[in-house]
Amino acid sequence: MKYQLQLIQESIYNTNVPGYPNLRLSISAGGVLTEGGSIEEAVNRADKLMYQAKAMKNKVVTQKDKREQYGKQIQIKQRILVVDDSKMNREILCEMLKDDFEIIEATNGQECVSLIEQYGKEISLVLLDIVMPVMDGFEILMYMNRNHWIEDVPVIMISSEESENYIRKAFKFGVSDYISRPFDSKVVYQRVFNTIKLYAKQRRLISMVSDQMHEKEKNNQMMVEVLSQIMEFRNGESGLHVVHINTLTRLLLERLVENTDAYNLTPDDCYLISTASAFHDIGKVGIDESILNKPGKLTKEEFETMKEHTLIGASMLDKLEHYKDEKMIKIAYQICRWHHERYDGKGYPDGLTGEQIPIAAQVVSVADVYDALVSKRVYKDAYSHEQAMKMILNGECGAFNPLLMEVLVEIQDKIKEEIRYEA
Repeated sequence: MKYQLQLIQESIYNTNVPGYPNLRLSISAGGVLTEGGSIEEAVNRADKLMYQAKAMKNKVVTQKDKREQYGKQIQIKQRILVVDDSKMNREILCEMLKDDFEIIEATNGQECVSLIEQYGKEISLVLLDIVMPVMDGFEILMYMNRNHWIEDVPVIMISSEESENYIRKAFKFGVSDYISRPFDSKVVYQRVFNTIKLYAKQRRLISMVSDQMHEKEKNNQMMVEVLSQIMEFRNGESGLHVVHINTLTRLLLERLVENTDAYNLTPDDCYLISTASAFHDIGKVGIDESILNKPGKLTKEEFETMKEHTLIGASMLDKLEHYKDEKMIKIAYQICRWHHERYDGKGYPDGLTGEQIPIAAQVVSVADVYDALVSKRVYKDAYSHEQAMKMILNGECGAFNPLLMEVLVEIQDKIKEEIRYEA
């Protein structure tokens, strides 16, 4: 039987999901053979074995495994924290659960908090009384909510308090279940088992979704950096320029959001702006290399040609018919077209002033100027951080948003920590 279950498990794990090449499915299986007993009894035994398999992830556990594996008995028990100031109540709960679960006990709220801090997510469930010394059950729930423990450690409240207000308050604070005394031991066991099983499924789903999102973000970032590395290679600049712009943009946005809510930027907005910053110079693909890589100062005509990269990049993005309404592309368009605008209207290509310039373009503009100053180029040597800061703040590189100038000064030590420029 175990061999057949393992074949199923391996077949599922090796399955390729269309559109998700890096996704791996897994199953946990529990198997029993039965003769003479009821189907319901066999299913219950298999369900418990399956839950033990889940604790090991992507495994198969059978009754034979439970009795013997390499001559040793498998002991996989979920940990339950019983919190009650009554010794008799704790003993009753421990007696009914001890065969299938590891039990730890707390006699008051403070002990409960200490044990949760000690074991964290290793606690599979808390059985919690309401009326206790030091901290009562509701104070524990408030503490668990403040520290976000309630999201990872389920709580079943067991109490002789049957007031509707108590029950409502308990659920409001996030308990998974409420059991009133006196109770039926079989009912308590099943509700404990079901709650632990439900939370285990939830954790696995969250972990799987989180892994998928991380993989998607990583792939997006790789694609952006590959594209920008190609651009930087053609431009004769260090490929690190794009990485630096991303980091500088992120640091500027983080502090800007801390200092003001004037721009109503969400964390997602900041992430999109930082990512889209990599596209700021894609329009240079349409500029002649003799101008891009000229070692000396550009002539007036050459500079006019160079300025066209803003419009070329914006036009390229505007032609992405299937994606032009996506938020990322809209932000990238703003950055491409307007990252050379200046706060006093003396920038290009449209001569926008002040807050006519989208904040995404304003932030990338500051990042771009700073990195250009402190980096070596074919037409100049690198300036020191101190020289670059002085030039930007004195207006030698054009006028910028005063708020962004304050932010740049505040994060300058952080910039030096996170970005290592060549001396």
